[in-house]
Amino acid sequence: MLRQAVGSTARSLAFGVLTFQALTYPELRGDAQFAESIGLDAVWLADQAVPDRLSILEAWTALAAIAANTHRISIGTLVTNAAMRNPMVLARQALTVDHVSEGRLVVGIGAGYYEADHRWLGIAYLDAAGRVQRLSEVAEVLDRALRGERVTYTGAHARLDDAPSLQPFQLPRPPIWTAVHGAKSLGLAARLADGAAAVGDEGTALEETLPRFRERMKRLDQMCADQGRDPSSLRRCYLAGFAEEYVFSSSDSTADFIGRFAEAGATDFVFGLANRTQPAFEAGVTSGQFATRDKLEKLAADVLPSFR
Repeated sequence: MLRQAVGSTARSLAFGVLTFQALTYPELRGDAQFAESIGLDAVWLADQAVPDRLSILEAWTALAAIAANTHRISIGTLVTNAAMRNPMVLARQALTVDHVSEGRLVVGIGAGYYEADHRWLGIAYLDAAGRVQRLSEVAEVLDRALRGERVTYTGAHARLDDAPSLQPFQLPRPPIWTAVHGAKSLGLAARLADGAAAVGDEGTALEETLPRFRERMKRLDQMCADQGRDPSSLRRCYLAGFAEEYVFSSSDSTADFIGRFAEAGATDFVFGLANRTQPAFEAGVTSGQFATRDKLEKLAADVLPSFR
């Protein structure tokens, strides 16, 4: 089953797309069904508020609709800002999508980096340490709530009093992936998460991004060992759809890219999916930052079979 490939502890490689939902719903649904039709493993949505120049569909309600209109592919958020929702409300949203998808959900969460999101919604934009602390509290609540437990919790940011949950479709719970960057977020992933998601550095070359990713994964391995955890039990996701347009210059370059990042620790690769009807391109997002459908079809047909 696909949910085992993406959420399990096995070190098999998985491949997916991030479709930024500045789209009509029929277009978004088409992106997800396209990814499923060519044999990709996962489709991911961003989860932001309302960017200045774009109108985007809300991630969790859109995921529920995608879940109802796909059959095999895993779905999730890369990533939900932990500050944006009450953690128990987020848990109930996630468990609803878990049921609608019949167990194909991965819950991706992060500390939040875009200050305007917080300003628009009247939520305090904390310093980096504060944001990671808030993420840690949300992750701890989700770890329990996604198992169907009632949760009482008192933290600096999350406070719950015997809050009810739902029973999950996936057992013991849907997998939680956390965004990782610095030491504190890496430590949280090692302690609690099922997957760690890293983003490629925009505007830098492979010779810079690869060593940074490798070093981050080495630190994560050591933190897992310090926790008494098998490092191979943690999925490692690399979101590559930004500065790495050179990845798709040829099948050989794509295979080289995947091979080098897999050797450095990546188990899951995510590529940005371009949809030229979306207004993101009119808003200054260049087409070189995303993979077009023809490039992804070539990837799925010519490259990925050798990695499975």
